[in-house]
Amino acid sequence: MPTANYRLLVSLKPEEKERLMDLSTQLRLPRAEVLRRLMMAHRLPDPTEFVAWQGIRDLMKVNADLARLGNLFKLALDEEPPESLIEWLDGLAAEIAETQKELKAAALEIRALVQRGRA
Repeated sequence: MPTANYRLLVSLKPEEKERLMDLSTQLRLPRAEVLRRLMMAHRLPDPTEFVAWQGIRDLMKVNADLARLGNLFKLALDEEPPESLIEWLDGLAAEIAETQKELKAAALEIRALVQRGRA
């Protein structure tokens, strides 16, 4: 299938090639896209954003694990355990809910910082 794109042969010194390879890896972009964006003066992604977004994903995984744990506690309460265990589980469920709120707040804060950095 014909394409309107042009292919260029670019000669680079070994250190320039290494720099391009490193930049391509850091930005998670193909070398051609890095060169294209540099040539057109388009914004390159900030490598720290990848770390921040991974942190948000990790926080959300912990949040989901806490939700599953809370559901297991609810199942345990349905089996009529002794009163002392019910009180302990209620306290633990409250702590889990509070931790979930803190995780969500942290994820939202990280997301706001990353999005502010783009502007």
